[in-house]
Amino acid sequence: MFDIGFWELTLIGLLALVVLGPKRLPEAASTAGRWVGKLRQFIANVKRDLDGEFQSGDLAEFRRLKAELSQTKRMLEESSSQLVRDFSEGAQGIADGDEPEFYLEAKKKKSSTRKKTKKKAKTPAKTPKKKKVGKKAAVPKKKKKVSKKPSRKIKKGKKKVKAS
Repeated sequence: MFDIGFWELTLIGLLALVVLGPKRLPEAASTAGRWVGKLRQFIANVKRDLDGEFQSGDLAEFRRLKAELSQTKRMLEESSSQLVRDFSEGAQGIADGDEPEFYLEAKKKKSSTRKKTKKKAKTPAKTPKKKKVGKKAAVPKKKKKVSKKPSRKIKKGKKKVKAS
């Protein structure tokens, strides 16, 4: 981690001896050793916890999702490259004067649907036919209109009274 060699450690020791003195130097060294030991223990615990989390199901699920995403990405790349190839082939065919296959197929489908609709359009609508009687054509009789207004004749007893 740190690139500290023998000469750097010797220099640090001499500075500590000068600053702290010979009486407090052993006490400071033991305190520093305890801190280093606690730091190493803490780092080991963190590593163990992280390894446990990597082995647990939560991260396994993330790995599975990552694999699915990479597979989906690969499929999208393949389909997009296929579309680009088809488009470039179609564009090249149009530039050469050829009609692409999908265009010809669509054209056939369109013409076949037009024929079907034309056949349907040829059937005449049902209209009343006029009957020919002799030389003149008979016109069908019109229905009488029924009014929804009440009758003007009102019956009272035996007498008939006309309302005005």
